[in-house]
Amino acid sequence: MALPFKPEAVSKKILSSLTKIIGDDVRDHVQFAEEQTKLLAKQAALIAQAAISGDIDADDRDFFTESLRASAENFARTLVALTILTIEKAWNALVSILWGAINKAIESAGLPISFPIPGAPAA
Repeated sequence: MALPFKPEAVSKKILSSLTKIIGDDVRDHVQFAEEQTKLLAKQAALIAQAAISGDIDADDRDFFTESLRASAENFARTLVALTILTIEKAWNALVSILWGAINKAIESAGLPISFPIPGAPAA
């Protein structure tokens, strides 16, 4: 018995979709990271310069380095969140294409059923 659709065509559609999603998001993530890392590095250099020149005391140094640490943590957490969003987009594309192919084949066969697209797995 022949398959109701060509798996190769579905596979190509999935790969095309994932390539676009991941490529676009990675480009955006790199641009964001480039901007943020420049700012973090400048902040670090200013702290070092102020410490070397004696323009800040130990308390100020602690304040500024804590601020830098918090900024670095926020940057890292933002990258994680952006990555999770990319994974979710990839998941949604994957299951939409797969379940779409199944449901289209079932509909073409004249059957009055369809399979619901699954939600994203728990993070």
